[in-house]
Amino acid sequence: MKIKPFELSLAFLFVTLAILVGWFVGADATNNRSSEKSTEDSQKAPLLTQPSPTNKNSQNTPKKSLSDNNLDNLLALPKERLVRFDTDEDYQRFLASLEGSNVRLLGSLDRLRAVRLGFNTKSDLDDLLGDEEQFFNNLVTLPLNPGEGSIQPGAVPFDGNALSFLGINGDNSTWGEGVTIAVIDSGITAHEALPENITHFDFVDDGSTSALHGHGTAVASLIAGQNQITPGVAPAADLIDIRVANSNGNSSSFQLAEGIFQAVDAGANILNISLGSYSDSGFVQDAIEYAVSQGVAIVASSGNEGFTQAAFPAAYPNVVTVGAVDSEGTLVDFSNTGAALDITAPGLEVFSAWTDDRYIEFTGTSASAPYVAGAIAAGISEFGLTPTQSIELVIANTNEAGLPGSDLSYGSGNLDVGRIVNSQTPGINDLAAVSNFLSDSRDTMTTVVQNQGTTTIRNATATLNTPFEQIPLTIPSLAPGEIQTFEFTSSFNANSQTFTMTTSTALEASINDTEPSNNTRSTSFDLVPSE
Repeated sequence: MKIKPFELSLAFLFVTLAILVGWFVGADATNNRSSEKSTEDSQKAPLLTQPSPTNKNSQNTPKKSLSDNNLDNLLALPKERLVRFDTDEDYQRFLASLEGSNVRLLGSLDRLRAVRLGFNTKSDLDDLLGDEEQFFNNLVTLPLNPGEGSIQPGAVPFDGNALSFLGINGDNSTWGEGVTIAVIDSGITAHEALPENITHFDFVDDGSTSALHGHGTAVASLIAGQNQITPGVAPAADLIDIRVANSNGNSSSFQLAEGIFQAVDAGANILNISLGSYSDSGFVQDAIEYAVSQGVAIVASSGNEGFTQAAFPAAYPNVVTVGAVDSEGTLVDFSNTGAALDITAPGLEVFSAWTDDRYIEFTGTSASAPYVAGAIAAGISEFGLTPTQSIELVIANTNEAGLPGSDLSYGSGNLDVGRIVNSQTPGINDLAAVSNFLSDSRDTMTTVVQNQGTTTIRNATATLNTPFEQIPLTIPSLAPGEIQTFEFTSSFNANSQTFTMTTSTALEASINDTEPSNNTRSTSFDLVPSE
């Protein structure tokens, strides 16, 4: 779990403002493809390009004319304020005073003695409130659509192979049994891939529930999908649908706080929050703290802007923050990184459900978070763990990626559900080549191997191959989960512009490696510095 607080730099502020318009209407999406795809499922359902929502309600766009010149101001919903009262008497007295006034009650949270208020003229609100402190209601949205240029060349999509990447190759139909997961999102529609007994709560007053955004349905299918097109990690889990985002993908900090409180009170063990904001909110923070105090696990997407800081609520301590990787286990450029990041999971063109019994290729950290939520549910159901204990199990069994140890790009590493559910199975031998990288000075190469099995590995070997040399490596002993790092300098051929480092691992001849597919790791590097 993270230990560092979120810090918002001035440079980050400027970048945030630059992409603000895109953020309002953003949503995780797929790359455009002219041809339809089908799967091995007997229905042969086509996969659609996920549409980007359109913000049709201009009054939901934050204005720069608000009084305070700060980020909360710029990301606040106009003509709205939030207020908290110190006592129940003050709270009830204010609610009574609204009758006959020009101030509208848009929502209330009795637990916090808090109200969401709308107004046409600020003076009407000020006259009614007197000296009571007012707070902005911050914009919360589905993450920005990863557009052209936000996915690096060579990134490999998952298509229908996400569960295999996660080490799920057998029957997982009972995973998540007895576990309740709340999807706090844009709403879940009925779908042939989803269970029917979903409990629904709606905190969006947009006059209609017929045009739900498909984002929430997609997220739900990655957790509890029950067919061959969109198999979920924990298909036996019970789902609670907490709708806080409208058909345009927009929500607010007050609605998110409402949804979190409702999810916990409805009995959720895990919350999946694949939406966020770049403005902090004390209301959301209180809701998160309440959920944690009740022993609930909270999983949130880091965001799709390629920032070095996660969005809220992913940025909070005690929230499992998830970034996105491709099917090679490589971080996708759009995925937010930073000290808050805990883990990475599939997030590039994974098959998921959509509205009207359709299917899409889903891209973004919104897709990554539900895989982790499902893994936590599997840990609870398979081992009788608490949500907190299951989080620890998930993090302890990640596959090393990037720099050795926990790092700012991958957190603890890539999610591996197979390792989680087999963590108490003895006799698994699995030595993996996990990382190759080149120093900024381009004169030092590093390779990392990891024991991803459940037994201590002894007398193993590895070989590092480059066009310039072959280096034998010795691994005397490596405990389950441990890594070993090899670092050395090398003189590269001055005429070479690119080269490939390939690490291959091998156990003793008498021992079979149970997962030979991860015995080799090849990484290409460009020796010509970028301009």
